[in-house]
Amino acid sequence: MSKRYLIVAVTALASMLMYIDRVCFSTLIGPIQIDLGLNERERARILGAFFFTYALFQIPIGAMADRYGPRLVLSLSIAAWSLVTAATGLVESFGALLIVRFLLGFTEAGAYPAAAGLVKRWARPDERAKFSSAVALGGRIGGAMAPKLTGWLAVALIGMTVLGTAAGEAGIHWRGVFLVYGVCGVAVAGIFWLVVRDWPPVEASRQPDDGHARPMTTQPAGPPRPFFQQLAVLGRSRRMWFFGGLQFCNNIPWAILITLLPAYLQDRGVAFESVGGIQSQILFVGCIGMFLGGIVSDFVRRKLGQRWGRSVPIATMMTGCALMCLTVSTSPALGIAIAALGLMAMFQDTGLPSVWAFAQDVGGKNVGAALGFGNMLGNFGAALSPILLTEVKMLGGWEAVFAVGATSYLCAACCGLLLDASKPLDPNDA
Repeated sequence: MSKRYLIVAVTALASMLMYIDRVCFSTLIGPIQIDLGLNERERARILGAFFFTYALFQIPIGAMADRYGPRLVLSLSIAAWSLVTAATGLVESFGALLIVRFLLGFTEAGAYPAAAGLVKRWARPDERAKFSSAVALGGRIGGAMAPKLTGWLAVALIGMTVLGTAAGEAGIHWRGVFLVYGVCGVAVAGIFWLVVRDWPPVEASRQPDDGHARPMTTQPAGPPRPFFQQLAVLGRSRRMWFFGGLQFCNNIPWAILITLLPAYLQDRGVAFESVGGIQSQILFVGCIGMFLGGIVSDFVRRKLGQRWGRSVPIATMMTGCALMCLTVSTSPALGIAIAALGLMAMFQDTGLPSVWAFAQDVGGKNVGAALGFGNMLGNFGAALSPILLTEVKMLGGWEAVFAVGATSYLCAACCGLLLDASKPLDPNDA
């Protein structure tokens, strides 16, 4: 196996773990709410807390990966978020839970910006979307596995004591789940450090596998700009604000799938024991889009060129998501709603590799900071999502929630169409 494929595979494994640790919380929030005595608004704030710090530290930690290397930053991030995940199983109050959710967002914040920089270093330009798709697919598979795996594990651990913890009033051993996931994550951090390197060997970068003269990215002559200069370059670019606007708008409705979806299903009459399986099915449909997205994005780039090759797939998929949200807003039969949510997940994930590839195309030496800028604004949208949409639900029901989601996706489509990947953000990278 080529070393670069191994690098991508291990990075995808880390991405899978990250999403298991992230998505499992929405599956367990019901019993957590009972055991800790949370009300509905506290529950919404807890669900949004992760995304706030996850957003806030995207650029700083992405910039650290540009400067100190993605191997170091990702290894430390995986170990740190795994310890925080384990600590979640030990909390006893709303305040403590809020703190660990903020910490989880902080420790996971650098993962995708650093991974984007790593992929750029190991992939040729016409492979970036495909390799990015593979890494993001790992995350989506983890997210899709998490509800079913978490539900099974929480039930399997009932009656057992895990590091002094046991099932509480709700009768579900959610504490043990977080402790098990945390221990597994520390092991993955060690594997990542042992396998991954920041740069391909010089010989590999000069000799592509297929024999064509299309070299991978080689080490730049100098380091990336200092942090505040990076911020200035990003902040002056209209393209980066469109990039951030795209992610802010699409994350508001997409976050439903990993925060409010269990509540929606239960309100539609689905039993708790079945919620995890249905949520997993919806997210697994999204994985199909992630698999296709890299192939589609690189194909469209070859056909339409750099200007439209990234923007057209993004705008098209966001429009498809809007139509699916609109379908759910009409309160169709449960089976139709589940199918529409699955298609929404698939369209969202088909467009995501183009989002990553855009940042890699224009980011130059500052890829981590560039992707971090978009992810920061996107995850502010995700942080707002459960809080805003809980209020919308209380006022207008689930129909209003999905109508807001459809509108948000249309705004994302407009921002996506305005992205131009034909020239770098920083003139020094031209």
